[in-house]
Amino acid sequence: MSRQLAAPWPRLRRQSDLQRDGSWLHRADAQARRVAWAALGALSRLPEQKEWIQFQFYHWVLDDQRPVFRRQLAALRRYGDFISLDDAVTALQSTTGIGGRYFCLTFDDGFRLGFTNAAPLLAEVKAPAAFFIPTQYIGLDLDYDRQEIAPFYERSWLEYEGVFEFLDWDQCRQLAAAGFTIGSHTHSHRRLKALAPEEAEMELTRSKQEIEARLGRPCRHFCCPGGKRGRDFDAALHPEMARRAGYASFLTAEEGLSLRGDSIYDIRRSGCEPDLSPLMLRYALFPPFQRLPGGLDQSL
Repeated sequence: MSRQLAAPWPRLRRQSDLQRDGSWLHRADAQARRVAWAALGALSRLPEQKEWIQFQFYHWVLDDQRPVFRRQLAALRRYGDFISLDDAVTALQSTTGIGGRYFCLTFDDGFRLGFTNAAPLLAEVKAPAAFFIPTQYIGLDLDYDRQEIAPFYERSWLEYEGVFEFLDWDQCRQLAAAGFTIGSHTHSHRRLKALAPEEAEMELTRSKQEIEARLGRPCRHFCCPGGKRGRDFDAALHPEMARRAGYASFLTAEEGLSLRGDSIYDIRRSGCEPDLSPLMLRYALFPPFQRLPGGLDQSL
């Protein structure tokens, strides 16, 4: 298909680009929520367990969010250490223990902002991270490939008037060469639960094969689009499908800490925004009265 220039889409690059509703009521509500989160964060403290892994996921770090994201990374370093996804999966299966308190950072959807804004800050503090990409959209141009890109935005991020640029394969290779993990986020970013089993299997295998062919290294990890059990994936079907396809993990968007012995094909992740202050971040990761797996009540 020949590439034709379409009317330019507005790029989402700054936090103000995400704020469609500029009414005073909307701004007041947003500010009140941020104050409440910070207050609750002041009441939170780390779980009592000596060993755990907190998997967390982002989608972007916008241009003007970089200073706050840098402070987030410094705050996380005070609570624990960073761990790569490969090492985290190994630790969860260890018979001798995880060995400490760790944060495993991940970025979904393959947006270029992960390369331009997140990766340099992560490299500064030597924090490993995994970038999960939907292979169908990698390398597409927002101006010339609008028809091919449109399905992604018809299913995701409809609340924004602009769009995010995607990584290209050279940037993926640079991330991998720098020590970051490139994992699969399916081929077309469709919900597995909405697909026939053979279609879901194709999404897992095709994306894995393309990543390995393009990067010349194994693709070991899979992250489910949407990530909610029952809504986006079938817990009795799709994690096993990923295992058979050769993946070493299956990551979800179910919140909570991970402890030794937890399934590597049902990894919980807590969603984070890169503009959260350290206190707000602490609330997002360690909310008061958090109940951990196994029925241990960690009243904070």
